[in-house]
Amino acid sequence: MALSKIQLSQLLSVYADLLTEKQRDALTMYCDCDCSLAEIADETGISRQGVRDAILKGEATLISLEDALSFSKLQTELSVAVEQGDKERVFEVAKHFVSKE
Repeated sequence: MALSKIQLSQLLSVYADLLTEKQRDALTMYCDCDCSLAEIADETGISRQGVRDAILKGEATLISLEDALSFSKLQTELSVAVEQGDKERVFEVAKHFVSKE
């Protein structure tokens, strides 16, 4: 499943430290700086195919981490509830997350 650059960027902000340096750098330049594969290849000194592979593997890792941990979803749901001033929703989201097995 291919994610949008915005979705990738959101997952990257949560799980970046769990990626390899090459994956993290390639995804950051791709998502946050809107660089092309050729631009990233020139900047990092690896081939365009290497950049593409790093992005695809990084994306797969981010998806796998989010499927297992759901930290990004938790962060989003809590942020929305806090912005709306909905204390009950904050507690509900937190309780649901903590009670997950």
